[in-house]
Amino acid sequence: MSASILLVSTATHSPAPGRMPRCLAMAGFEVSVLAPKGSLAEKTRFVKKIGHLPESATAAQWINAFAATVKATSPVLVLPCDDTSFRLMQMLVYSPPGNLQPALQRDLALLVTASLGDPAFYRTSVDKTLLSPAAAALGVRVPPYVVIEDPREAAAFAGEHGYPVVVKRGQSTAGEGVAICSSAAELAQAFTTLRRPDPTGLSEAYARRLIVQAHVPGRIQYYAGVAWKGALISGMAVEKVAGPPKGPSTVSRYFRSDALRDFSARLAQGFGMTGIIAPEFAIHERTGEPYMLELNRRMTHGTHRGAAMNIDACAALFSAVSGTPATTRADLEEGEEQMCVHFPSEWLRDPASRWLREYPVDVPWDEPELIEAMLALRRVP
Repeated sequence: MSASILLVSTATHSPAPGRMPRCLAMAGFEVSVLAPKGSLAEKTRFVKKIGHLPESATAAQWINAFAATVKATSPVLVLPCDDTSFRLMQMLVYSPPGNLQPALQRDLALLVTASLGDPAFYRTSVDKTLLSPAAAALGVRVPPYVVIEDPREAAAFAGEHGYPVVVKRGQSTAGEGVAICSSAAELAQAFTTLRRPDPTGLSEAYARRLIVQAHVPGRIQYYAGVAWKGALISGMAVEKVAGPPKGPSTVSRYFRSDALRDFSARLAQGFGMTGIIAPEFAIHERTGEPYMLELNRRMTHGTHRGAAMNIDACAALFSAVSGTPATTRADLEEGEEQMCVHFPSEWLRDPASRWLREYPVDVPWDEPELIEAMLALRRVP
């Protein structure tokens, strides 16, 4: 049995459209991709069909391309590769364009709901100004915070909790829309900068609200999970070992964490989630307690790596879709851990990195065209 699955991406530089198709195809899916021209999906042999987005596509153009690709591929699931794709899928349910035919809107909304889970929590789960109170209500530990519209409230919070503080826009991607402030001057500047309108135009109603959080000193960890109709069915903890402060890791450690799994399961159930999820946590350097920072509802650049450890997100999804017994582990064993050096990001970060010498590097050796394309994209200014 095979099932059609569609990856959607708005970013040419995203690694997921190039790395995920192999994992999905091996799990039993027939893979299609909707992405801008020049996407890595064009260089992997595991993609059956590719739909192209216009350059700098508007939301309306994206919806038209999405509808056409869905018609051509009949997917049972759609997986967002980036935050903007998730938000566009959300828009099809919450606020579809008025010129969209009602029957088409209904069909697309049903597909989105099957792919992402309960639509009542889409915005809550990804808007940082809404997420912290909702997560706390589910029993998930979050840093002290305040949601503000007035800079005086931010200054009062910093006075109570001390610097540094973290200021975030409701919607952000890969560290954009986030500022770590060590002084009143930096806080005032962050307030001005982050209150500027969202350039995508997808979150205008929330543009004036920011969240200010107490900074949690310590390591950043994630839980790379798969949810199905509100249940966490597979996953593992991931620690950022190397990489830019506000960007994705270039070296990752995979391990078991019952605390992160418990919090992730609470989020999956409380928000009725389906699909790939990656809650992000700060692990306090003194207490070891995890504090949830945000929730990614899309694949990360290392999602495909689970297949090498038999914690296979794609296999877990295929079993759920097909109603067949699970063929992958639900988590790593206690004490088990593995390292991954991400290609080409760690090599570009530091060609002399010891991680490149001491640990396996995640290079798709059997796809030389994909390797060349990954290197070419990384050379783009």
